[in-house]
Amino acid sequence: MKNKISLILLCLVIGCNNSQETNFTVSESKATAITAAIESASPGVVSIYRNQEVTQINRWTGRLKPIKPIQSSGSGFIISEDGYVLTNAHNIVTEISNPSLSTTNIKIDVALPGGDHYVASIVGVDSRSDVALLKIEGEDFYYCELGDSDQAIVGEWVVALGNPKSLFAAANYQPIASAGIISAINADFGIDANTKRLMNNMIQTDASLNPGNSGGPLVDTNGKVLAINTFVRNDSENLGFAIPINYAKKIAEELKLKGFIDRRFSFGINATSYRYGDNGEIGLYINSVDYDNSGDNKALYKGDIIIGIEGYQIQSYDQLQLVLANNDARPGDMIKLRIQRENEIKVVNLVLGKS
Repeated sequence: MKNKISLILLCLVIGCNNSQETNFTVSESKATAITAAIESASPGVVSIYRNQEVTQINRWTGRLKPIKPIQSSGSGFIISEDGYVLTNAHNIVTEISNPSLSTTNIKIDVALPGGDHYVASIVGVDSRSDVALLKIEGEDFYYCELGDSDQAIVGEWVVALGNPKSLFAAANYQPIASAGIISAINADFGIDANTKRLMNNMIQTDASLNPGNSGGPLVDTNGKVLAINTFVRNDSENLGFAIPINYAKKIAEELKLKGFIDRRFSFGINATSYRYGDNGEIGLYINSVDYDNSGDNKALYKGDIIIGIEGYQIQSYDQLQLVLANNDARPGDMIKLRIQRENEIKVVNLVLGKS
């Protein structure tokens, strides 16, 4: 009997010890790559609150009448210790199609983790790329480290951080996190017909995105920003899309220098739709070439027929413009043209000039 009691006590002691070891292991396992990424990036994530005054023109008196202002919230992230903030353009400016309405006096309030608020100035807004750059006054701000979106791979873990549903303030001014994977890269949706927003080469994620996440960072497990969370598809469930940070960084740099993005370019050619070949294919017949143009079009000649650009078949000048718009072409960019010259197909380069 004594031996049985001793055996039972020994088992209880061993069981308690194993329980303590298990609890200790579970406690230690709470620190993961995801929690480390959140801890690393969160101090640079901000909430953005916009107040945009709207006025209406009285068609009888011509006077402006204030109406209810546009108020919204979104997300952003600090990208430098001197207070530059990256976010979505649609968080900053709302385009109004009604010609009798106008917007003025956009006021931006930026809330940092911990609850400090700053009035932000608008450095530049680019609606085409949906990128905006803000500036808050101060120094030694925590900021998010930017990664390399060209190295993003399908299946890697990512975390979306931001202010969905204005929960940033409700959570003691800490960014809200949701985790998932990159489910696709280079997702293309062309140019939105309503907003004219370019939605090509997007990073797709199944990390949950909600209204207010727009403008916030999508970070990898190292806490580095891979993309800017931008939109969700209404016809899908739990699929979000983000602007690759390498592209957004280029836009931000140009906004910082100029305050706007210069997309005015010229070809230095005059061309019209033209039927060619035995099957009546349609291309662009070059009527004339201006070799004094600011671009480099010396590889083209009058009589050449442009049949493709950057791998896309084209039949009209409008299609050519659309392809370049989808590629966000700029002055100085080199584009590849597929042409027919004297029944021979050639590929030539054209460097776009300034308009």
